[in-house]
Amino acid sequence: MKALRTLGTVAVTGTVLAILPLGSAMAASSGDTTATFTLAGGSLDVTTAAGAALTNAAPGAASVSGSLGAVGVSDTRGSTAGWVMSAASTTFVDGAGSVSTGVSYDSGEATASTGTVTPTTTGATSITTGAPVAEGTLASGNNTASYTPTLTVTLPASALAGDYTGTVTTSIL
Repeated sequence: MKALRTLGTVAVTGTVLAILPLGSAMAASSGDTTATFTLAGGSLDVTTAAGAALTNAAPGAASVSGSLGAVGVSDTRGSTAGWVMSAASTTFVDGAGSVSTGVSYDSGEATASTGTVTPTTTGATSITTGAPVAEGTLASGNNTASYTPTLTVTLPASALAGDYTGTVTTSIL
């Protein structure tokens, strides 16, 4: 009987050893792998309407105004840099040589924004020589903002009847 009991102990011990994973109890060394990746920043863009028709007026009107349509800022740089939107205008002229005396841009409050950004505005600003008209502060990561600015063109009392044209350039930095 004694021989049988010893054989049973050997069989049980062999089964337990076979169940244990070889590496866990006997690891001789380990190594770390540093993994890296890059998030590539995108761009900072502004979109504007292709054209805008301001209100019509009669000769002698002090000014004309109207909406420039939707203006959108898209910041996919993935940073905290923020942005400044500026606008500049040419003089509005007609075919007979009559000209405007000043151009004012009011971006109004942001109509929408996404991401982390605080869009602000400067209110009505003369853009005859170019000026900042809105900005995005406290930015973090990708963000957007939309505005619907109003343009006001001041006319001299001597402005002649005609079709006036000017160009407003909106830029983003």
